[in-house]
Amino acid sequence: MRTKTSLLLIILVFFFVACGTPQPTPSAIRPSETAPGSPTALSALSTPTQVGQKKPLEFSQISFDDIAPAGMYMRQCWNGMGMDDQGRIYIGFTSVRQDRREDFPVFRYDPKTGQKEFLGTFLDIVAAAGNARPGEGIPKGHTRMIFADGKMYMASQSFHDLKREITALPTYRGSHLFAFDIATGQWQDLSAPLPNGVVTPNEGIVSLNIFPKQNLLVGLAHPSSDIVLFDYKTNQLVQVVPGIPWQLGNPLSREVIVAPSGTIYTYRGTEEVYQRHETHSVWVYNLHTGEMKDTGFKMTNGFWIGQTQKRDGSKIYINTTSGGMYEFEVATETFKDLGYALPPTDKRIIDNTYAIQLSPDEKRLYYILSVIEKPGDAPYTGSGGSGELYYYDLTTQEIVFVQQLPMGIYTSADLRDEGHMYFSHFGGTANIWEGNPRLFILHVPPQR
Repeated sequence: MRTKTSLLLIILVFFFVACGTPQPTPSAIRPSETAPGSPTALSALSTPTQVGQKKPLEFSQISFDDIAPAGMYMRQCWNGMGMDDQGRIYIGFTSVRQDRREDFPVFRYDPKTGQKEFLGTFLDIVAAAGNARPGEGIPKGHTRMIFADGKMYMASQSFHDLKREITALPTYRGSHLFAFDIATGQWQDLSAPLPNGVVTPNEGIVSLNIFPKQNLLVGLAHPSSDIVLFDYKTNQLVQVVPGIPWQLGNPLSREVIVAPSGTIYTYRGTEEVYQRHETHSVWVYNLHTGEMKDTGFKMTNGFWIGQTQKRDGSKIYINTTSGGMYEFEVATETFKDLGYALPPTDKRIIDNTYAIQLSPDEKRLYYILSVIEKPGDAPYTGSGGSGELYYYDLTTQEIVFVQQLPMGIYTSADLRDEGHMYFSHFGGTANIWEGNPRLFILHVPPQR
């Protein structure tokens, strides 16, 4: 009788789930940006002793659910953020529309007034430009949103990830490049006039940077690692430079570094935690000579996933998926290994971290760990959801645990003002990999 009762309860649960709020299709809700076998629900690890400061830092979270289009299920934000010259924050979310197509809605938040605005979705912008294709989905705005000459620029990707086999690549349309005029509120699909209406056929653009003096946007094509050069003054695709050769198990980074001399640095690393000790070379492309070469400098602990730059442009800091931290000296164009993102006494393993940010006073590097393994666990059990906040002191080179933040995935795009740092945050204890995406604001007072 107990077996029959249990069976009846299971049937009733499935009935109410099926008849309740419409859910995305199974293909639309698979975990993305994760390693194979990634768990859905994670248990929180015990929190280290707080030593970072006398009292916890204040933070707030901004939800955009109340102004999102009806039926839009917003899932994640993979670094798709930016800031204009008025200090307003732009953020977009990997989402599923009511018609089941994957889309990317973009919002704006003004920290001074608290005003929130819905600006549009990638699919709607493409349609308004007469550049839509039947069945096209655009789940990713994976790039930073770059401000230049009164416009915010961002690029798209029509798939989630191709870090393993790339046999499905021909089934995807390709990348779009968008511009949003902050004064008029008008969108442009800059890829519409290009052949087939895309910047990179079949591929996505996973990272975006800028050469202001050359009026060039620098995109990084995924998964080929080709470098995309686009003149934002003339709206012309200038060149697509063949990148680091693709090979299985060596996925492309989510960042590209540019130096004022006209050089562009790219990197392929790893994502599987059991491969974290592998080393790979940083490559460099020279705009003036057209040469693409291996620098010989080796990095480890996964591929690049976040960068933050000093206001004077003198240094750039990069973090990797499995906890590596590096400094790039812009004047000499040299890299320095800053070490692992946990204190030497902490023997846990970092599975996933995506967010790094210079403090407003630029004395510390703050970062948030998303998934950590306990010592002795099998490779990638994903045993602990984290949300632990740390900083790396640039003077003393000390790593300090600050406090426990809400569990989930945190990403960044080098956004800060006089007293705040801005991240994205999504997921939680029930499902760390998606759901309830928000703008996360951390208040950081100046250090005395």
